[in-house]
Amino acid sequence: MDTIYPTRKSQRIHSKGRIAKPFSQAERLARMVRILASRSVTINDLADEFRVSRRQIRRDLIRIEEQGHPLSRQLQGAEGWWSLPLGYKGLPPLTISLYELFSLHLAKSELQYLEGTPFFEELDQVFQKMQAGLPTKTVNHLERIVKVFHPLQRIKRAYAKQSSVLISLRKALLLQLKVVLQYRKPGSPRKQSYHVDPYTLLLYQGGLYLRGFSHGANAMRTFAVERIKQVDLMGERFEIPAEFSSEDFGARLFGLIDEVPQRVRIQFTREVAYQLTERQWHPTQKIIRQKNGSVILTIDAGGLDEMASWILSWGPQAKVLEPPELVKLVKRELSKAIRRYGILTS
Repeated sequence: MDTIYPTRKSQRIHSKGRIAKPFSQAERLARMVRILASRSVTINDLADEFRVSRRQIRRDLIRIEEQGHPLSRQLQGAEGWWSLPLGYKGLPPLTISLYELFSLHLAKSELQYLEGTPFFEELDQVFQKMQAGLPTKTVNHLERIVKVFHPLQRIKRAYAKQSSVLISLRKALLLQLKVVLQYRKPGSPRKQSYHVDPYTLLLYQGGLYLRGFSHGANAMRTFAVERIKQVDLMGERFEIPAEFSSEDFGARLFGLIDEVPQRVRIQFTREVAYQLTERQWHPTQKIIRQKNGSVILTIDAGGLDEMASWILSWGPQAKVLEPPELVKLVKRELSKAIRRYGILTS
């Protein structure tokens, strides 16, 4: 007996001979989530179960993933097996208070530079979903909440044009898929290919950076997202080593340059001492007040070039005490600046 697939003009036949209406999309997705949480299935299995085309099932699986369900796929033979965690009950209903909404708008304002990317667009969708379920009294406060925060971000990077790159990176990061990056280094006219296991997406000074294991270099590398021209998903999974920690990586470096940490001591004048004590500049920092009102900042980190740029931004208010390499580096950069202005020194 031939399998009957429903169309807009046809109906599905139950095994008992009763005529049943085809599932609506919402019903089909809900039933599909329950099936995926009970066993692994193929696209053909789902197409037979719901009497729809394989193409429709693929669209439904994408929709389920977009809704936030932890969908996974295992490659086996010519066809993949799809599943959700065994016994998965679906996403719980979301409730939110006025003050929680207030805090979320603060976070959103800080990510304004990501406007035009899937991250910002989906954040907008989250807010729309939340607002749809809010009581009228809370909704009336939204206009005030939106006006409370105004980000003063002077330097912005153009991430809107990296939308397709970010979509691919997001999928690779969540599913732990190997990728091939087409990457253009600064000053280079040509792109280079990098086979990478993507570990984490770093947010640093308004910029996005991909940190992962480069198979060509056989070492960890950091890639600026704005320089990634294309991302190809390999469909092959990788495992992140147990010893990898993005927190440890951030703690041993001053910025993004991966160097061996060393002791750094910088003295700041009393005029700016309050700025040093009011902020955390590095996770390892120690600040000691001096009798003359100045402070000495001590950190243990790598990345002397980045430190030198930061120290120079303080002008005469900062003086490097150690290490000697950093002292020489700052002196050299100051000498270059003096010569550039045509100032002669004795």
